[in-house]
Amino acid sequence: MTDGDQTRDDYPSRIADFLEAIATRIRSLTVDRIARIITFVTLGFLALFLVATAFVFLLVGVFRIVGELVRRGCDCAGYMEITYGIVGGVFLALGALLWSRRMRRASESDS
Repeated sequence: MTDGDQTRDDYPSRIADFLEAIATRIRSLTVDRIARIITFVTLGFLALFLVATAFVFLLVGVFRIVGELVRRGCDCAGYMEITYGIVGGVFLALGALLWSRRMRRASESDS
């Protein structure tokens, strides 16, 4: 067998290896990246859902604690309205504080 015959016999395996390398490269550029992005997006949505659920439970707990404190403190029939007012006032005060800080940063960046 000559050297030319060995090269001719090696062509099918070389072509198969070349096509496999191309397919692997294309897959690493497309499918693997998309799979990684989808994994991160899914984990982000899961974390967002868990944080939102925890926030709702925290808010319900705060309402119940404040409502019970108001009910025991004033012993009046409209204690839930007072509770809504207190919790709403706290959120309003926090919003005003954050808004004032935002306005201060915006005026500092303009100068």
